[in-house]
Amino acid sequence: MLTNLMSEALEGINTIVGNYGLAIIIFTVILKLLMFPLYAKQTRSLEEMQQIQPEIEKIQKKYKDDKERQNEELVKLYQERGINPAAGCLPMVLTLIIIFPLYRAIYALDLSQTSFLWIKNLAEPDILLVIINGIATLGQTYLTTKLSGNTMQNTMTMWMMPIMIIAISFRFPAGVLVYWITQTIMTILQQLLMQKKPAKGVAK
Repeated sequence: MLTNLMSEALEGINTIVGNYGLAIIIFTVILKLLMFPLYAKQTRSLEEMQQIQPEIEKIQKKYKDDKERQNEELVKLYQERGINPAAGCLPMVLTLIIIFPLYRAIYALDLSQTSFLWIKNLAEPDILLVIINGIATLGQTYLTTKLSGNTMQNTMTMWMMPIMIIAISFRFPAGVLVYWITQTIMTILQQLLMQKKPAKGVAK
């Protein structure tokens, strides 16, 4: 059902703008803007959890042989700081629910006769889009891992993700990569915006 709705939305936008490549970009931007409140909630939740991570580790170490007391103290800590550790899960689940039908919707479009920018056929893979997708992913993973504490793990993640994305991207038609790159760039912009806002509910 979601796939059909998204296909209709993409076709409707294409009727207005006259190009599926542009239609995919516009649809992705609209979708990301609509989901921004959920993304913001997830980001704040992760930031808040990260800021109290030292206290969590202290509790886990202090009550490592008493799991029941450990859980009680963790719940108490969350309540004192006004943090819900599960707050970041729902947005992630909803994102996944939307992403897969959207991929299918783009695949279902007849892009074989559609060109966009330098791309002659949106139904075929494009090497330059693959490279751009890898660079965009590198930027996103850099911003995401920047807030973590384990520098070595962050460095590995920062380079592993783009390599994996590039390897996967070779299989996708250009139309899907236009969506992927657009949503990655939008995510980077949202991350930059959220980094300027302090997390709520955490003692400064």
